[in-house]
Amino acid sequence: MSFPRPAVSPSDRRLTLVVPPVTAEDRYGPMASAGNSLPPHAFLYLGAVARQAGWSVEIVDGPAYGFGIEGCAQRVLETRPSVVGFTTTTMSIAKAARVAEVLRAQSPDTMIMVGGPHITALPVETMERLPVFDLGCVGEGEAALLETLRCLECAEDPRSTPGLVCRKDDGLVVSNPPAESEVDLAELPPLAWDLLDDFPNRYHAAATYLNKTPFSDIIVSRGCRYRCTFCDNQTFGRSIRALPVEKILENIDRLVQEYGIKSMFFTDDSLMTLRSEFEKVCEGLIERNYDLEWSINARTSEIDEEILALMKRAGCWQISYGVESGSWEILKRIKKAATPQMQARALRLTAAAGIKSNAYIIIGFPGETAETLRETEEFLKSVPIDTLRLTYFTPFPNTDITGDLALDGGEVVADWTQLNFYNIAYIPKGLTRKDLERAYRRIMLRFYTRPRVLTSFLPHLLIPRKAAALFRGTFGLSKLLIQGPGTPKKAVTGECHS
Repeated sequence: MSFPRPAVSPSDRRLTLVVPPVTAEDRYGPMASAGNSLPPHAFLYLGAVARQAGWSVEIVDGPAYGFGIEGCAQRVLETRPSVVGFTTTTMSIAKAARVAEVLRAQSPDTMIMVGGPHITALPVETMERLPVFDLGCVGEGEAALLETLRCLECAEDPRSTPGLVCRKDDGLVVSNPPAESEVDLAELPPLAWDLLDDFPNRYHAAATYLNKTPFSDIIVSRGCRYRCTFCDNQTFGRSIRALPVEKILENIDRLVQEYGIKSMFFTDDSLMTLRSEFEKVCEGLIERNYDLEWSINARTSEIDEEILALMKRAGCWQISYGVESGSWEILKRIKKAATPQMQARALRLTAAAGIKSNAYIIIGFPGETAETLRETEEFLKSVPIDTLRLTYFTPFPNTDITGDLALDGGEVVADWTQLNFYNIAYIPKGLTRKDLERAYRRIMLRFYTRPRVLTSFLPHLLIPRKAAALFRGTFGLSKLLIQGPGTPKKAVTGECHS
């Protein structure tokens, strides 16, 4: 796309934000029926700031609509946008490009932008391989989007905007320096829930996250100060920031009062690290006395009896912990900064406080052996966990751990489009695909056939929507245990190989 361009008139200031149409099978493999469908939180923020700047905004959520490539593109074209923005993960970038190609063919003057974790991890490489995108946004998107829209309003060239990766007139792709300051969350307008069609009915939680309905998740903070080597925290960085407490509570008020939300999940990476602010949120929920139950992601190092008691009073029913492994050798290697003993203590304190625990466990890290897998199995037998989310190690681009994979002698066996946690993407040295598959089946079968775990799901059968989620989860798990994970396929073009 050439610059400068004619100024976008007020009547043509239309922005359409697109979630690529990945399917449940793309995201969860054999566990597709057990997966969740959650709102695109990046667009709740970006849509709000663009609308505040005078642009008309629509969100086309491909997965929520069940669109394919053509259907998604046609729905976008119906909005007659001047600017289209995609949010992409590594797994969804190829489908975003395919939708963009349809848009380009039918609406060549529309500016097409792309943001999200994948372009942040591989900005230059992605733009070189996928020339259909005009501009890429690295990291937080609000400031870069607003400056780009301003340039289009004034017939200026946006390609010097901080935080963008772009193609110069000679075809060279360059990545601009980041913005000088992080987005001030206190200045952001309220989350634009109203931009989502049929919210919250179009979205649903996985059975392990669902208690009451209607349900929604919410993200009110950014950043993570921890340095787990397998995790991508480049988009929001290592400084932890949150909306002001009063704005967090205002957003919750809207979910409860306008949308009837009864169950909520804080899917933030590190909200509880901001201990003082988090306590005030809990106190605000206690004062409101809503009929609201909520769950949250947390680290075991953030847990003590005092905070658990406060959370229970505020309506917390479940905490999801990133346990990752029961092997101290693996935890050290991935820089988890927690020992198995610390993990076990937090899980026991949680059970004593009357709060359920969900554990995230990953198998197949570099350095994984038959012995470390056995240690994880023994750990899971020794602690009071209510639900388990077991996945395979996934080597996402530009994470700290990916630079060491070749040195470990393991094998990467999947391309970008296959990185979904449920396909085997990496096989550690000394193990085979069959070893990982057998370990997965063994861990899941032993966990979910425990009498205590089985009986804990019986109350769910009395409530139709919860029962439906449980049956979906059971079907997905059964399919995975019988068939095993999906076999990674080679990319159909040369654009998406890692």
